[in-house]
Amino acid sequence: MEKRLFFLFTLSLTVTIMISACGSPEQAPTKAPTKTIQVQATEPVLSPTATPDPCAPENIQTEVEKVHKIMREFDDTSLLAPSIPQIMLYPVISDLQRIRRDAEDLSVPSCLVSLKQYQLAHMNTVINTMVYLLKLGADADGNVVDQNIALAKQQHDQYTLELANVLGLTVVAAPTAASTQGTPEAGETAAPTPLVIINLGSFTVNLREQPDLNAESLGLLDSGASAAVLGRTADALWYQVEFPGQTGQTAWVYASLVQLSDPSAELPIVSAP
Repeated sequence: MEKRLFFLFTLSLTVTIMISACGSPEQAPTKAPTKTIQVQATEPVLSPTATPDPCAPENIQTEVEKVHKIMREFDDTSLLAPSIPQIMLYPVISDLQRIRRDAEDLSVPSCLVSLKQYQLAHMNTVINTMVYLLKLGADADGNVVDQNIALAKQQHDQYTLELANVLGLTVVAAPTAASTQGTPEAGETAAPTPLVIINLGSFTVNLREQPDLNAESLGLLDSGASAAVLGRTADALWYQVEFPGQTGQTAWVYASLVQLSDPSAELPIVSAP
């Protein structure tokens, strides 16, 4: 009996809900007119991203280091040549040619085109001179070799000056006795341009009292600064320089931290006191 009552109650409730939802037949609800709203999808507007200028002051150091890293490898390799018999130059030449290809393949911005040209000109002169020596051996013309060596030095100087130029640096050589006496008279020979080292890195370099990493630091060589070179240690790991702005005061600089204006120059060997 209870089940039947529950069934009837459920049925009655269901019918009531259906009637309430449908309404009476006499008063059917009017359907409100619908409005169609069209939404036009728009693509997001992306603001163009500016490409960093590689020649801008804040970026040029990074670009220069790409070029100079290859140049330093070339210099280090070519410095081995004078101590190697001519007959054994072939592996050195092969290595130099590989480095030159790396320089040729390196893409540089417009502000470094001249720097790359000086670099490749120097590399070609050095390699061609070594090939000439390897090919002719003892029959090589000494005058030709000397001319090529002088040309290679000139090209390397051009590279170093251009390097300082693009970095906004000024290469200042320490004054010499000859330079303080004015222009040489006719028939006199002008004194050669003194060699300098340049700190091309981003950090300062210690000027030490002795050629030792643990020696006392007498001062710092700022990024972009230069100093006159007086000599080197027997192992070529250190340069003795004239302390900038202090005539007669010498100091030692770790060679791998600076750039010599002419890496092929013969520096006198100086012994530490």
